[in-house]
Amino acid sequence: MRRKVSHLSKLVVTCIAAVALGVGVSACGDDEEAQSLTYTIAQQGKKTELSGPQSAETGLAEITLVNEGEKEGDLQLIRVEGDHTPEEVVKGFERAGSGKAFPSWFFGGGGVGTTGAGESQTVTQVLEPGTYYALDTEGGRPDSKSIPALEVTGEESDATVEGDDTVSAFEYGFDAEGLPSGETEIVFENGGAQPHHLLAAPLIGDSTAEDVESYFKTEKGKAPLEEKGTQATAVIEGGESQVVTLDLEPGRYALFCFISDRQGGPPHALQGMVDEVEVE
Repeated sequence: MRRKVSHLSKLVVTCIAAVALGVGVSACGDDEEAQSLTYTIAQQGKKTELSGPQSAETGLAEITLVNEGEKEGDLQLIRVEGDHTPEEVVKGFERAGSGKAFPSWFFGGGGVGTTGAGESQTVTQVLEPGTYYALDTEGGRPDSKSIPALEVTGEESDATVEGDDTVSAFEYGFDAEGLPSGETEIVFENGGAQPHHLLAAPLIGDSTAEDVESYFKTEKGKAPLEEKGTQATAVIEGGESQVVTLDLEPGRYALFCFISDRQGGPPHALQGMVDEVEVE
């Protein structure tokens, strides 16, 4: 899964959260209290280590990432079907990150997007029964010997997340009619069949989404978008949603996705999945 933005300061993506605006959660009309799960990135010498809970129940979950490390980190959950080892998960992650076909048992399970050193972020999402492995994809190649595994038990959940402001992903674009500035909780939903995440970067000057797409394809000239201020969500599969937090300044933003199809191929941004939104 391709996630990170780079070029010059490496601004091209290469790899693979219900209050102020009334964003909330529901379960088919019934109130359901979300369980709280916390993951922590801790500094271990020159390296970082991700730790987290070992068990949870199906249904709504508020997932928090606390970054106590010295650089940016994230929390990408990988849901697996069947019995698979951490080593297999790392290999699956590397395949997805290099544009190869995803293993059939390997699914983007949400989590928390890029989080700065000394900061924390929380998302709300639905957990289904099964095993979720947790990766910090900002920290280089994951160490299969120290990947936290979360066992989720219970019946398959019919809970949903809801909110007033939504960004929807599809093949290959985004549906967003405008977003408010400041720290805002929105619903990021994947209405497509392929896995997607959301990257939002401020556009420079009069640059357009077409300029961004061209830049990604050629990597020539000055970047039409700013690395500073770029925000990212975790990867979710088709039909899934999260409540995520964006902290946006007023202005024009490019929205794009750098995940590949499950069958492999180029990242979605190179297939035209770059759109523009006005932040008021």
